[in-house]
Amino acid sequence: MNRNRLLTRRDFLETSTRAVATGLLVNALPPSRLFGPVSSWEADGYRHKVVVRVHDPAVAAAYTFGTPYYWRKFDSARIQHMLENGIMELSGTATPQDAWARILPGVSTASKIVVKINLNNTRRDWKAAALNTSPAMMAALTKSLNSIGVRNSNITFLDCSRPFPDEMKNDLLACSPGVLCAGEEQAGSSMTLDMPYGGPYVIPKLVMDADFLLDCHLMKKHDAGHTGAIKNFFGMTADGKVSFAHRDPGWMDGNQCNTIIIHPEIKKRLKLCINEAILAAKTPDTLDPYEFSDLFPGGKPSSLFLSRNPFLQDVVEWDFVRAECSRFPGRPGNNITWLKKCAGFLPSWTVAAVESGSLVNGAAQLPSKDMSYDPALLEYISRTVGSARAYRPTEGRETES
Repeated sequence: MNRNRLLTRRDFLETSTRAVATGLLVNALPPSRLFGPVSSWEADGYRHKVVVRVHDPAVAAAYTFGTPYYWRKFDSARIQHMLENGIMELSGTATPQDAWARILPGVSTASKIVVKINLNNTRRDWKAAALNTSPAMMAALTKSLNSIGVRNSNITFLDCSRPFPDEMKNDLLACSPGVLCAGEEQAGSSMTLDMPYGGPYVIPKLVMDADFLLDCHLMKKHDAGHTGAIKNFFGMTADGKVSFAHRDPGWMDGNQCNTIIIHPEIKKRLKLCINEAILAAKTPDTLDPYEFSDLFPGGKPSSLFLSRNPFLQDVVEWDFVRAECSRFPGRPGNNITWLKKCAGFLPSWTVAAVESGSLVNGAAQLPSKDMSYDPALLEYISRTVGSARAYRPTEGRETES
């Protein structure tokens, strides 16, 4: 018996029915109170206003900062459990299979899935001192997708801008044989995006051939606030060259981010953003303990953040990063203009949401501090693995970070 198994909505209903029948349960909370209201589902994920955080303090408990091959100290089974808790909460479903079926409509054994990962630091001291998407995260995602029949041969992990190191590739293939590890330049398609200079941005053929696109990014401080879900797609231009980003206007002040993320061919494929915030970084190029221990116990976020909405996913990540850096500075720079420029393209993408998070007291089994949001702007759900209760922080509000 798996003692860490999450009590799902379906489990709760079945258990509650049996308990009432035997007189063991009095004045039970209805499922809508226990789990919180299921938000209105949007067919267009960019309009869905939910961001889910799943925290597991044990996921990287074996890792000590500075240890080489840090991902080998991650518990990939726990990551999968976190992921599946998160997608069930996000979709309002009772099983991971039902959750994937809702998030990836029409998914089948023949479906092709591309996962845009972040290997930005594989040309640096990546083995110990720099953060990249981990093979443990990739293996967990693959195994979860296998549960709905997606074949390994139809799953591609992609970063056109950086190499895919053999050590990372071998670790992934040992767990998930047959997945495609695609690093550096890829064959382009005829689908291009105009840029103010240094373009065009060319969508790779393997992305155009895919049915679904997933965004697996990281929690990192940057000159422009943070590197999150939206900027992760800079590394998906086929030739891997981001020459469209660093002249005038630079991407921090220009429209490069919103040009990419709202392009119809990307928007119709992008179904889920996953912030692998197991560890974090105070610069784009490092791996660092976060020092705001009330929010990041032991220096580790030990969390996954999930959303179908890349804008709101980045809104939440920035609030966590700025909470850390307002107290323990990372790389200088709080220019979040690029994110504000993404606002306005859809009703749920509002400037008011940016920097709207407020610190509150965390719930039991969660870190002692958490974030809270006006649900009119976004619905933030925070939960811990092993707990049946989804927590929507609304009380104990402090001054904004």
